[in-house]
Amino acid sequence: MATEIILDFAPDGEVKMEGKGFQGKGCDETMGHFEKALGVVSNRQNKPEYFQGVRTNAKQKA
Repeated sequence: MATEIILDFAPDGEVKMEGKGFQGKGCDETMGHFEKALGVVSNRQNKPEYFQGVRTNAKQKA
């Protein structure tokens, strides 16, 4: 599955980002570049896919 990042710029300056097609911490790494460039992160909500990737990686290491 292809990955993509959707950026939504509101008239008041608020920026919302959504990552699609990521699993686990790969999203953190990719989104981190945008977060660093855009400034302060005020709210973060991880999708269920984030936690699926984390659990999968933990099982593979055991």
